Amino acid sequence: MPGPLDEALWYARALGWPAAPGTVEPADPIPAATTDPRLLSTYWADTPGAAVRLAAGVRFDVLDVPGAAGAWALDRVERQGLPVGPVAATGGGRTQFFVAPGVADDLPALLDWLDWADLDLDLRAYGEGDTVAAPSPWPATWRSPWPRSWEHARWLRPPVAPGRMPPMDDLAARTALPHVDVRFPDVTRLIGTLAHACQHVRLFPRPRVREPRLLTHHRPNAA
Repeated sequence: MPGPLDEALWYARALGWPAAPGTVEPADPIPAATTDPRLLSTYWADTPGAAVRLAAGVRFDVLDVPGAAGAWALDRVERQGLPVGPVAATGGGRTQFFVAPGVADDLPALLDWLDWADLDLDLRAYGEGDTVAAPSPWPATWRSPWPRSWEHARWLRPPVAPGRMPPMDDLAARTALPHVDVRFPDVTRLIGTLAHACQHVRLFPRPRVREPRLLTHHRPNAA
């Protein structure tokens, strides 16, 4: 069964996302995030049970909203047929939308331009200097219970199509992964939808929104 080092290596080699060992708490200090497989192996040799943290502000930023707002926004965006990009759910009940790097710094100005600046939306942004919990990259884990101590997030919409993920038992794949460029959504439309969703669930705490559909099809031999 793959462990946290395997997951960190997958993100580093397949997506170019720097990773580091840490805890599920984002405020706890961690070593410098890296994509160097040798350094990652050294990190986890010292702390084999550590959680995987991904560095924001390098390959992606993250917009983080309450879970109910995330479900409302994801439902709205997909009904409109708009690209959404990677989306994760955290064990703390939040939804995280992965966006292009630099968005976190631009968020206050974008909210002001969209006339959402004066409201307490509980819309958080993670960018340079921040880290987020790494969901497991293997589809076989996405609907199972969360018994593993290092896992604090699950993909709702993964950064790579499930058929392109390596099989869970094929750990050799970590040494020969093609690099994948992740597509991110139109940030202006997404931020407007997220702000609307946060305001909606603040005014109506029990919105009637279907739960996000988890992607669970695992076809390891797909292209």
